Amino acid sequence: MVNQYETVFIATPVLSESQMKEAVAKYVKLITDNGGEVVYQEDWGLRQLAYPIQHKTTGFYYLIEFKAHHPLPHRRSRQGCRCIRCKAPRQQGRQGCSRRRSSRRRIILEDTIMANENKEIRYLNPPTVEVRKKKYCRFKKAGIKYVDYKDPEFLKKFLNEQGKILPRRITGTSLKFQRKVAQAIKRARSIALLPYVTDLLK
Repeated sequence: MVNQYETVFIATPVLSESQMKEAVAKYVKLITDNGGEVVYQEDWGLRQLAYPIQHKTTGFYYLIEFKAHHPLPHRRSRQGCRCIRCKAPRQQGRQGCSRRRSSRRRIILEDTIMANENKEIRYLNPPTVEVRKKKYCRFKKAGIKYVDYKDPEFLKKFLNEQGKILPRRITGTSLKFQRKVAQAIKRARSIALLPYVTDLLK
């Protein structure tokens, strides 16, 4: 059975443009040699890391989506591509490439709901006894089915000042989407899109 996977790797910032293309070509060759087919590639360019990795504060981000019968071995994917961090390939499920097209729709729907109701997630504020606000799941109301780990600004809304994931009793998120949010935050932290330390979150 052919599944669709995606992976993000961070290349060292000292590479030139030609060396970066060579590193990407090696990674793509590794996929094709193992019977995979590259579906989509996206160069994010040089970005600031949320926390230092191997004494480096910047890195070249590159996203690759591919179809294969099985994901690439994580250790082999790091060899020869001069990367300082590589996220293990994750299966995308049924939606596949449609997630990229629906990401803008998700952001518009979320912003519309927040603007109409003028509500924000209040950090560490206990609910008042006098006013009982009806809790609801923002994801179900906006029709969001996928929480993208590549959108750190959206994921920050579910973190408090200490960098911890806000519980359901504050956000009103359903159990299904609370798990998806937690998984997306952990994946974003693994590729330095979100920091682990609170001081770097601001």
